[in-house]
Amino acid sequence: MNDLRYAVRTLAKSPGFTAAIVLTLALGIGATTSIFTLVNAVLLKSLPVANPGELYRLGRESRCCYRAGYSQGKEFSLVSYDLYKYLRDNTKGFSELAAFPALEPLFGVRRSGSAEAAQSYPGEFVSGNYFTTFGIKAYAGRALSPQDDHPGAPPVAMMSYRLWQQQYGSDPSVIGGTFNLDDKPFTVVGITPPGFFGDALRNTPPDFFLPLNTEPYVQVDADLNKYDTHWLDLIGRIQPGATPAAVEAQMRVALKQWLRSHWGEMSANDRARFAEQTLYLAPGGAGITSMREQYERWLQILMTASGFVLLIVCANVANLMLVRGLERRRQTSLSMALGARASRVVRQALTESILLSLFGGIAGLAIAFAGTHLILHFAFPSLPGFAGVPIDASPSMPVLLFGTVTSLLTGVAFGIAPAWMTTLVHPMEALRGASRSTARAGSLPRKTLVVCQAALSLVLLSVSGLLTSALRRLENQDFGFSQDRRIVATINPRLAGYRTEQLPPLYRRLHDAAASIPGVSSVALCTYSPLVGGWGAGVWVDGHAAPGPMDDNSASWDRVTAGFFDVIGNPIIRGRGISEQDASASRKVAVINEAFARKFFRDEDPIGKHFGTRAGASREFEVVGVAKDARFVANNLYQPILPLFFLPEAQADYTQGNQGSLFLHDIVLVTRPGASLSLARVRQAVASVDPNLPVIAIRPLREQVASQLTQQRLIARLTSLFGSLSLVLASIGLYGVTAHNVGRRVSEIGVRMALGADRGHILRLVLRGAFGLILFGLCIGLPLTLAAGRLLGNQLYGVSPYDPVVILAAVVILGLSAMAGS
Repeated sequence: MNDLRYAVRTLAKSPGFTAAIVLTLALGIGATTSIFTLVNAVLLKSLPVANPGELYRLGRESRCCYRAGYSQGKEFSLVSYDLYKYLRDNTKGFSELAAFPALEPLFGVRRSGSAEAAQSYPGEFVSGNYFTTFGIKAYAGRALSPQDDHPGAPPVAMMSYRLWQQQYGSDPSVIGGTFNLDDKPFTVVGITPPGFFGDALRNTPPDFFLPLNTEPYVQVDADLNKYDTHWLDLIGRIQPGATPAAVEAQMRVALKQWLRSHWGEMSANDRARFAEQTLYLAPGGAGITSMREQYERWLQILMTASGFVLLIVCANVANLMLVRGLERRRQTSLSMALGARASRVVRQALTESILLSLFGGIAGLAIAFAGTHLILHFAFPSLPGFAGVPIDASPSMPVLLFGTVTSLLTGVAFGIAPAWMTTLVHPMEALRGASRSTARAGSLPRKTLVVCQAALSLVLLSVSGLLTSALRRLENQDFGFSQDRRIVATINPRLAGYRTEQLPPLYRRLHDAAASIPGVSSVALCTYSPLVGGWGAGVWVDGHAAPGPMDDNSASWDRVTAGFFDVIGNPIIRGRGISEQDASASRKVAVINEAFARKFFRDEDPIGKHFGTRAGASREFEVVGVAKDARFVANNLYQPILPLFFLPEAQADYTQGNQGSLFLHDIVLVTRPGASLSLARVRQAVASVDPNLPVIAIRPLREQVASQLTQQRLIARLTSLFGSLSLVLASIGLYGVTAHNVGRRVSEIGVRMALGADRGHILRLVLRGAFGLILFGLCIGLPLTLAAGRLLGNQLYGVSPYDPVVILAAVVILGLSAMAGS
């Protein structure tokens, strides 16, 4: 306690020194803690459910969104509703096994009796035992039960606490009230508890939970009763005494039994792959971890970068503490001459260091809170009216514990060297005063710390340079379509209760209404506009051998209206695009991209050739055009462009089984040069067709493309910020060492100048010492930089991890910083 009181008094006597160290520590601890907040929420935290350690999910990796047939590569991780029931009824190790879709749908929601237009909200179909599985009770009303999840049961739903509170002001009449979801009445029977966001961490948590058996009641093309359509994720709670390995073995047996029961429905390829079909269980306490898998690599990079910043902070503060120790050297030697033990002196120095680190930690938590808010704002932008990602920027107990431990370790890290230096003081120095024996005291440790700072700064500068170069390469690549003067309005006729037979006239009215907006030159509708999504299908080419069990015959596809390629600015390099002549009565045609032609036609001329999307129907579509490769699918920005084909909306088969693909979601508008288009006019145009048709979003195509690079942009900016911070700290450290060295060599410099040395000679003498330290830092930092570049690997989108321009630029910046700091 005496040491603590003495440390407080000592620090209070030097407010400038104390403030400088606390601020420096706050920046380092705050940066590290803000990144740890994200790491904890995305990578470490379990779902807010009862006993998450008892939960296990089907599948080692998250998959989206549908798998057709009776075989899946690597593992069976998505299941049909029929397979779910079979696994549930024939696996004895689960007390509960819940099912829910891998794809989160949007619902058009309107309170019954309200004159307002339907609003879009995310929701989820769940099995009746979903809330029981997670151990979740309703905040108000009741939770869904197995009795609600039967064909013919009254349609009921649960609403999220967020929506109930924010949109309906916690109105108790909501419970028991009727809401139309996609124009189908549902009774809200309960409110989920605060903090519950479903079975996965995602950008838009569900606001409504509906029983699985209401899916055919709501959806136009229901998947519930399709035996060979796999679209459900599974999470179960292990019974006491059961082991995951035993339950997994039971489920594998049940899977094979179910597959054998459908042997007659299997294709030849499915039968050939029967032996390799298997499944795995994985811990499910964190739910479906698609966001974890998406962000894990980037968060690891950021955590490492922030750790480097913290090390530089420690080195910088240790330098300041060493200077302080040298200034108090005579006092320390006097204390030891009067009988003070070395252990007491060390303890006093460490007490000051830890006290400073705790002050820095408290300030760092405030910086971490603000920093986490900013990161969440840029990393997970939320749409108006939708719930944002359920990550709280406020420090939780793990974050507070991390901040406290980091502060204490930081205090020990930067305080150990000065404390150790105090033990080297000889009591005789108290008799010498400001003796020459102290001239070189502390010089080597301080120089070593500067060298380490320079090495770590070089690594951070190079990494930020590589990631920034990769971002620029991504942003400036040839996407294959025009982004200027393009506006995308996103709709979903399903949310307004449209049936497939009502769609063709709706699309014509929407096209005409949008085309009549002043300043609009052309309009087209499509299932998906660039970098939003895409349907997938197998391809069978006429005149080619049927694909084998291990052959990849997959391609993405899009349904578009006439003139789409001119509207989107995607050039047709052979043949023609989709036009008005492609009517329902004419031959069925398709336009393919170059990647499709390379994969399926190779050296053949594809124009006039035929292909289909079903075995035995290889003459379904005739190729009439080849479009330039363009990036339409969002999940392949780092890979070559995938095969893609386009079908005319006017030739859609409205009697087909896959009716969900008939709903066009995006209206693309091209404005005239110099014209400004009000988003309100676009909404008015849609409302003039149907006021109940919700407009989910309206944004420029350039903004839509940029939104796909949010993650890469944030990483590049944060690493650049960490690199700049490390550079400033390294410069301050170098300045401190240089100033101290010059101060102790004042007499020597005076003698040199008296003997004829000019200012230039003295300046070169000082700079030689400073640049010598930087050179040592470069020698250590360059191998670390090359290793860091190699670890980044495929995150660099074609940029070499050993890019000499980036590394040279980092060296030059560090050198200029050294010159400024010395």
